Amino acid sequence: MLKSKQFAGIIPVVDYKLCGLDVSDQQVKREDLYNAGKELIDAFSAVGFVYLTNNGVDSSLLQEIRDVTDRFFNLEVALKERYTSKKSIFGYIGLNKENLEKAKPDDFKEAFRIDGTVFKHPEKLPEDICPGFRNLSLKFMTICSRLTERILDSISMAMDFKEEDSLNKCHNLLQTEINSSLLRLNYYAPVDQNILKPGSVRLGAHRDLGTVTLLFQDNVGGLQVEHNGKYVDVPPLQNAILLNAGDALHSISGGLIMSKKHRVVVPQEEVKQRLTRHSYAFFADPDDDVMINPPSIQNDETTNEASLKDLPNSMTFKQLCTNWYSKTRAPK
Repeated sequence: MLKSKQFAGIIPVVDYKLCGLDVSDQQVKREDLYNAGKELIDAFSAVGFVYLTNNGVDSSLLQEIRDVTDRFFNLEVALKERYTSKKSIFGYIGLNKENLEKAKPDDFKEAFRIDGTVFKHPEKLPEDICPGFRNLSLKFMTICSRLTERILDSISMAMDFKEEDSLNKCHNLLQTEINSSLLRLNYYAPVDQNILKPGSVRLGAHRDLGTVTLLFQDNVGGLQVEHNGKYVDVPPLQNAILLNAGDALHSISGGLIMSKKHRVVVPQEEVKQRLTRHSYAFFADPDDDVMINPPSIQNDETTNEASLKDLPNSMTFKQLCTNWYSKTRAPK
């Protein structure tokens, strides 16, 4: 039974004030982490998503991220494409260059993906054409990693694992080259009806492969989550982070925690179509060598689910990702 006292639409809201980044590692109490973890698991087991308020992430930093990404995405396409990589998941993704849902046209958005290799190779970031991008990206990734570790401790304690830091031990290598966690800076430009294809979405329906995703979004809206067989709007909640569980956490929890499909649709209201939508997603993944049981497969048109068919019962998370990457243009 869902016990949250507050909701945004169908999404439970958890107050993380006693465990957020405003509380130091030395001051945070085990009891508070445990209690918050129970609320997170309760929400994840019901709808797969939860809003986290009083999380300790400074809103001024998010405004700085928005400013610098606006400057980058408004550059000429040729400049941005200098940071496109065909050999890795790192870098710029142009408009209509991904497709997460086979039955739909390509996703109507741009993005920039930043993985753990950036801490050894910061020159991969577009500092020369967008001053400030490098330092802000590194700072934001570090903060997301710190908060993720706190969240994983909460969940791990509340799951009553033999070792209370079990989940963090599966994520020892965050911000390194042998962990596929990444920050994805999404930019949804105003809708141009002259180039928008019929049936287009901004982000196709999918489930996340990893453990948890931290989503920072503006108030434009458009995100929907599958619930009871239909897609339901997720209303933005100011100063809150939207968390969702991925397939890896579903597996680790023995199926207790739900990994739910979600998508971003084009707004029906013309006034919202004229707005730019910003979102920043930090995908926390297990280390490459962590063993995962692939999630149950449903026979539908969602790209990552279809690409997980015929997999062995157990594999490393790296193998799971590689299998998916090889069958889709949308690795995250």
